[in-house]
Amino acid sequence: MHRVTYFHETTVENVPDGQTLLEVSILGRIPHLHQCGGRARCTTCRVQILDGIANVSVPSPIEQEVAIKRGWDHFTRLACQTTVHGDVVIRRLLDNPQDIIVLDLDELGGVDVGDGKELELAVLFCDIRNFTSYSEKNLPYDVVHFLNQHFTAAAEAVLNNNGFIDKYIGDGIFAAFGIRKEGRTGACRSAVRAALGMQDAAHRLCPIFQHDFNISLRIGIGIHFGTAILGRIGHPGKCQITAIGDTVNTASRIEGMTKDLGVDILVSESVVARLPGELRLGQPIESKLKGRSERTLLYPCEGFSKPDMIHLVQSSFARLSARPKEFVELFYAFLFQDNPELRPLFKDDLTVQVKMLVSMLSSLVRGLNRIQEIEGGLQELGKRHLDYKVARADYDKVARALLRTLEAFLGDDFTPDVRQAWISVYRIVAGTMLEGADS
Repeated sequence: MHRVTYFHETTVENVPDGQTLLEVSILGRIPHLHQCGGRARCTTCRVQILDGIANVSVPSPIEQEVAIKRGWDHFTRLACQTTVHGDVVIRRLLDNPQDIIVLDLDELGGVDVGDGKELELAVLFCDIRNFTSYSEKNLPYDVVHFLNQHFTAAAEAVLNNNGFIDKYIGDGIFAAFGIRKEGRTGACRSAVRAALGMQDAAHRLCPIFQHDFNISLRIGIGIHFGTAILGRIGHPGKCQITAIGDTVNTASRIEGMTKDLGVDILVSESVVARLPGELRLGQPIESKLKGRSERTLLYPCEGFSKPDMIHLVQSSFARLSARPKEFVELFYAFLFQDNPELRPLFKDDLTVQVKMLVSMLSSLVRGLNRIQEIEGGLQELGKRHLDYKVARADYDKVARALLRTLEAFLGDDFTPDVRQAWISVYRIVAGTMLEGADS
């Protein structure tokens, strides 16, 4: 038996010889990304061996191929392929969608120091209205606290939609979509979803900021689609991956027009052209952007023309994630109240169960825009549930408890459209897990 220590986290004791590092995480109830289900078809489970490199298996041919392609050092390994043969200390390298995007850019060779790559991107700029006057009336520490709360909520909407947070500029956010080759339509749709999610977050925070800081939080968002250069910019000792070009400048200037035109979200004609009929738009406005001689056609965007399943689930989940422990405890209370026979299927330590369910729900919400990538992980989860003696009929019981909990938490905001969106998402997730259980 061996010991696996997760750097600055926890230690798993009594690990059998030959168990993979991913299996150690799963059995130890430690959240560990593995989108493909641990089949070496992705690299989201990657870890760094900090100590005990001699106590793990040598890289298999498939792992060697991945390491060579991505330029990994000797200590970076795939957790799904690396088996334990002694005590080891590891660090998980990926913890959120931004990590995945940044490391993909670093390792795939598409962007190198001094070089650049031309990509078609949907670029989003977000700025706080009247921030200068607010900052003058509040203490510096309060301003930092206020900004961090806003950035945390707004950035979550970006990350949930495959967005790359390029940088924070004062009170603004600059994000790009299309880094992961979602296609033109996918990039623009993700950018709009993120913009709507950012506005939802601002509306949730506004009463809190009004009470605590006398700040009425309002944000303006501009989105433009076009070609940009993605590359490393800066001194060799301190440079960062960023997007530059006319598309970026145009998106920034579109955002600047939101205040003048009195709208929350403005999108360019190039965005509308990639989403024909999908958006609920106000009257088009011909406007002269700063630094441009020709006039640009802009559209106020009020949302999607039809209920968008992913946006509805994301926006409602954002409200639940503010009180995750309370939500999950209520879910299990409903589940066991209606189905006491399911209680033996769960470990006695519900604290661990709460943590795992919150992590799983968060991963699912973030993965809705790339469901094909997480299918393997869901199928493997279905197989494990089969080992836990979970029956097919139990999935329907879980669905009823989930809907009941959502209704209790969201109240009047649990509209028929939101309900149907969660039902649709659950069917996709449960269906994929059952495929794994049946395979």
